[in-house]
Amino acid sequence: MGYNDDKVAFVSGSHGGPTSYALWTVAHERILARAPPDSLKVPLVEALVLLVPLLLALTVFSAHPLILNAFIAVVTFLWARSAPVRSMSPPLSPTIDKKKHTRQPSQIDVRPFSRPFVSSYRAIMMVMTVLCILAVDFPVFPREFAKAETWGTSLMDLGVGSFVFSLGLVAALPLLRGSTSGTAPPASPASYFASILRSFRKSLPLIALGGVRVIMVKGVDYPEHVTEYGVHWNFFFTLALLPVFGEAISRLAIAHRVDLHVAGLGVAALHQAVLSWAGLQRWALEAERVSLISQNKEGLASFPGYLAIYLLGLATGLYVLPPSPSFFTHQHASLPSSATASEKQRAELKRQKAWVARPGKLAEWLGSAAVLWWAAFGGARAASEGVSRRLANLPYVLWVAAFNTLFLFLYLAVHLHVASASSARPGSRGPEAGTRAPALFEAINRNGLVVFLAANLLTGLVNVSIQSMYTSDTLAVLILVLYTGAIVGVAWGLRKRRIKLG
Repeated sequence: MGYNDDKVAFVSGSHGGPTSYALWTVAHERILARAPPDSLKVPLVEALVLLVPLLLALTVFSAHPLILNAFIAVVTFLWARSAPVRSMSPPLSPTIDKKKHTRQPSQIDVRPFSRPFVSSYRAIMMVMTVLCILAVDFPVFPREFAKAETWGTSLMDLGVGSFVFSLGLVAALPLLRGSTSGTAPPASPASYFASILRSFRKSLPLIALGGVRVIMVKGVDYPEHVTEYGVHWNFFFTLALLPVFGEAISRLAIAHRVDLHVAGLGVAALHQAVLSWAGLQRWALEAERVSLISQNKEGLASFPGYLAIYLLGLATGLYVLPPSPSFFTHQHASLPSSATASEKQRAELKRQKAWVARPGKLAEWLGSAAVLWWAAFGGARAASEGVSRRLANLPYVLWVAAFNTLFLFLYLAVHLHVASASSARPGSRGPEAGTRAPALFEAINRNGLVVFLAANLLTGLVNVSIQSMYTSDTLAVLILVLYTGAIVGVAWGLRKRRIKLG
């Protein structure tokens, strides 16, 4: 076999298998809080304490995670016990301005749907994704972290689904902003199809990128793993079409007062039924590649499952991003024309209260959602062949939803703990002091798809330049550190601009 065949075999056939945040909170208080916003010290320090430990955990310390975490914990403890600095305020605490409680929603000039713990969750997910897509090509990356061939779970299987879930989560923002301005979902067929057409136009750059990737991969004889998405299909095509179909289904669901969790589960259940009972699973796994459709059978067969994950992420965003989990429900609550003045007054009072931040309620909702998703996953797993990212079947959809709601709950819990502990320190300005996630995380999230594109281009450049499969661990880690630095540079350099690819 040639190198390409060896490389495909190397990344195939896997069956699967926040101490750094605490360090960052100390670094923020000791170093970053006093640094100018445009200082290069900010991305350098944040990359060192947030990204390098993650890179080491994915490579040389993958077999010794306790040692790495113990080292970070000791450094954090000793640094935190050193001489305190002034104004030790929690950098990631939720902000609740008491004066805003009496103001009308239209008068609130803060970012009502900005959640620092969500920013941290999204950025870490993105960083893990871009690290893994290159690291998987080196022997230093554990094979159990690589994508499972057909059945099974792994870190990279989770990463793909989490990327889609996160994409859906931020897609809730237009709906939330529309609810504050009184903009209702399109009611007429004309306006409904116009909204879908707008979504499709926004997706054209990603479709173009997918086409460019096909041409480049075929042109340079790049090693391909065709059982992942197919001969021509790639993840850019999936990312491009998800918002279009998501717009169509979410607008219908909201117009008919259907919770988007129900819509997402409905798509996943219907997809599983077609996989199991209509022969789609057998076709996707066994059919010969004799036509354009069958050549791309994995990408086509898995798309409904990814659409379900996108919708579940969108549904989660409607609960997680607003000040209160009940915000969207109350903003869209409608009263019959026969409603009395007192009923209208109560409804308006609920809308006003929904603007008050309720992190405790949000923690309860996320914790309950995680428990329910894990229970549903357990049931689906017991009644099926297993979890399959290649098919994006129902167990995979539920597994991704369970993991991501659990991640969000844990990030929120950490943030609330940091806020509580910091506000109790002498000299603290209280839990109202800080509102932002790490500056580097904000930069990554601002142009997430650009960062993802840059990572794909750099991954391709590395793989056509060297035979990564035969690279020593030392050289591999050095390349990955330089790669991470390049990604940080792209994100930080574009932090003041927003480049839309979809």
